Amino acid sequence: MLEQLFHVRFDELDAKAEIPPVTFLKYFQQAAAMDSAQLGFGWKDLIKDDLAWILTHMQARALQTAIPLQNVTVKTWHAYSDRLLSRRQFTIYGQDGTPLFEGSSWWAIMNVVKRRLTRTPQRLLEENLSQPDELEPEENFKAPLPAQEPSRTIKIFTREEDLDLNAHINNTHYPAWAIQSVPAECREGKRLDRLLISFKNECRAGEELTVGLYPCGENAFWHTLIRQSDGKEAARVYTRWI
Repeated sequence: MLEQLFHVRFDELDAKAEIPPVTFLKYFQQAAAMDSAQLGFGWKDLIKDDLAWILTHMQARALQTAIPLQNVTVKTWHAYSDRLLSRRQFTIYGQDGTPLFEGSSWWAIMNVVKRRLTRTPQRLLEENLSQPDELEPEENFKAPLPAQEPSRTIKIFTREEDLDLNAHINNTHYPAWAIQSVPAECREGKRLDRLLISFKNECRAGEELTVGLYPCGENAFWHTLIRQSDGKEAARVYTRWI
């Protein structure tokens, strides 16, 4: 388990001077990388064998409506691994210890040269607890879209500064673009009660994405992020606001 303090910067706040969900996702990504390195499975450890972690899906929720500027602490840990996937938990706390954001994520290891998944190393399987903690149930990431056509679309153009260490679009950008497609009046005065992200196909810089918005209940939406170059879905996101 790792606990890491982060000093929130002004450029990481939104227009209301509050900490948005995407900033928390970036901190979790950093903390996850640091904890993986402590376990001997960091980026430097894996890339020597042409391997890298890839995030397959994530579920998260904001626990407070308005989160003003403050230092935050991320706590993250390896929950368990199976033959192909590893589950990681995280909670983010405010400077007074109040929980602000929490969630679960699922990761796989890919051979970046052969472009295919590999089995979880035995040494990581041995990190599994004999009596694992009780975990939040995994959400349904394969729910069908509620309509054939989106009610609204926006265009996104990917940039070089959006790339990660594997030269793909960093996973934290997809939920940010999905949230951007939600009309402002649907988000005003509300908090993000639920966020689901499923990553489907990688994207690189210089691509055009179409983000489709599909209402599926009161203040709830599915979002599709489609690559215009080939029509394939890069990611699918679910957001619910209360």
